[in-house]
Amino acid sequence: MDEKIHKITVTDEFKICPLCGYKDGFHSAFKKEQETTKWLFVCPSCHAVFDVGYSVVNAVG
Repeated sequence: MDEKIHKITVTDEFKICPLCGYKDGFHSAFKKEQETTKWLFVCPSCHAVFDVGYSVVNAVG
């Protein structure tokens, strides 16, 4: 995933793309970074990638 990842702070709701204005939500994408996996959101219209700060620790085994 070589696209620019835009960091977003969610204040109330994150449903509208701040770059293109698409209003029907996002697709999910996941990016593994060492011991965690980032949960990213992709706009279906302009394909911009957003990081809202969600991640999970990778399970071992």
